Amino acid sequence: MYFAHISDLHIGDPSKKGSENLRRIVAEINRFCAPLEFVLVTGDIAQGAGKHYTEALEILNGLKVPYYVIPGNKDGTEKLIVALRDTYPFHPLPQVCDGLQYVVDDYELRLIAVDTYKEGVMNGELSEERLQWLKEKLMDNPGKKPVVIMVHQFPFQTGLYTFDRMGGSWYEKFRYTVSDHKDTVKLVVCGHLHNPVSGNIDGVPVVTAPSTNWRAKYDIVPVENIVAEDKPLGFYVYRYEAGLLTSYLVPAHP
Repeated sequence: MYFAHISDLHIGDPSKKGSENLRRIVAEINRFCAPLEFVLVTGDIAQGAGKHYTEALEILNGLKVPYYVIPGNKDGTEKLIVALRDTYPFHPLPQVCDGLQYVVDDYELRLIAVDTYKEGVMNGELSEERLQWLKEKLMDNPGKKPVVIMVHQFPFQTGLYTFDRMGGSWYEKFRYTVSDHKDTVKLVVCGHLHNPVSGNIDGVPVVTAPSTNWRAKYDIVPVENIVAEDKPLGFYVYRYEAGLLTSYLVPAHP
């Protein structure tokens, strides 16, 4: 099976061509050379206004396969849920009271969506309630079905100054949880960094997709503000076959 992964759409950012770029990415995904099962969208959908969520989802509705979203730090969970109900009512609803967290069991892989949104906190928060829900969903897997977890932030230090200087206090607990279930968790997909970055949690791959809107300069040497760079946009495609996972970084043509 094949599936795609995009992130950080930032629709509504007046300084970028977010809608135009997203339409281009959707077209690229639709004509990908292998049949895709679904698309994962790992947060920062819009810049806060309700109309921007609607615009983003209307563009995503052009995908030929189902898609699944989580909030990023620029989103608001409740605003995103309202927009989903109005614009994409086929999307799973929250399965925990204070977040857009849900499980999808319709595929060979189980999808678990984790919501780390907290207003004004760039690197997010994973409340005890949300974390406990994740643990329960990972434990309640008697058939040992392989799992993909969606979470917005890359859950450990990256060496990138802007994203590391306010590291999430929940990162360690999340990593321990994934490590405890490394026999079933095959992949953690993220956003937030606006660049393709990968690592692993006790052997479990952790992959961040590039932004569909703008790429960020790798600020390994500290900078005052994040700088956008003129680099190719794109998305990931993953192949899962016979227990093995392969990833492809696909550039989007201008």
